[in-house]
Amino acid sequence: MTTSKKPTIGIIGLGAMGGPMAERLVDRGYPVVSCANRKRETIERLAAKGLEEVPDPQEVGRRSDLLMSIVWDEEQNDRILRGPKGALAAMKPGGAALLMSTISPEYCQELSREAAKLDLHVVDCPLTGLAAGAKNGTLNLMLGGDPAAVATYREALDVLGTIRPCGDVGMGQVVKLANNAVSIGTWALLMEVRDMVAARGMELDQFMSILNESSGASFVSKHFPFPPSRGPLPAMPKKDLSICLDVAKQCGVSMPIVKEIVDPA
Repeated sequence: MTTSKKPTIGIIGLGAMGGPMAERLVDRGYPVVSCANRKRETIERLAAKGLEEVPDPQEVGRRSDLLMSIVWDEEQNDRILRGPKGALAAMKPGGAALLMSTISPEYCQELSREAAKLDLHVVDCPLTGLAAGAKNGTLNLMLGGDPAAVATYREALDVLGTIRPCGDVGMGQVVKLANNAVSIGTWALLMEVRDMVAARGMELDQFMSILNESSGASFVSKHFPFPPSRGPLPAMPKKDLSICLDVAKQCGVSMPIVKEIVDPA
């Protein structure tokens, strides 16, 4: 009996999410190719397990059947994907690329239209499940676009988690932004009530134990700790909520709670 050859997976962005995802694929026998993006520690560790390092995004694209971009923002996606030396221009016709960063729906739609002229499929596929989900293969892959575009790679994606079809290109980002608004908003509320409980003299571990067995329990409360005190949002959640506000504004929707979290009066 013959077995089909596994597709080559290109991953650019071996950070807190991309690194564990690449490791899972390598461990399951997938050819994985990458290039150093910001740091070398992860790529050197995974190279010892079988990941192939190439010099630049263009070569990642040339070698990839399926390309995953998991970098910080639209500017970094532009740098690695677009232009004559970008990964997309080097990919074989018929290939597919997943935009796994949290970015705007409009950016994904624009890049998808550009890629279609190269006979490439570009869909958005942001992730939820935190670094633990990337390590354990329990991520939610929020797919914006035609699932048929990545059907060939379904077994590889199943290694990472569960595909959640969301609609047309860009809708994966809409769902991810909405999810992050809920989870970050819950975090902000939880920090407020912890301050109140502590001020009244209750031990916080006891409070959290009771909360997590009560109607106020949530993914956020059950995955504490977070930063120990309230203050300015870290860069990543602030970026995501700012994009969410932009999307809402384009739709004529008011999000005063999210706005207050991003820019408290």
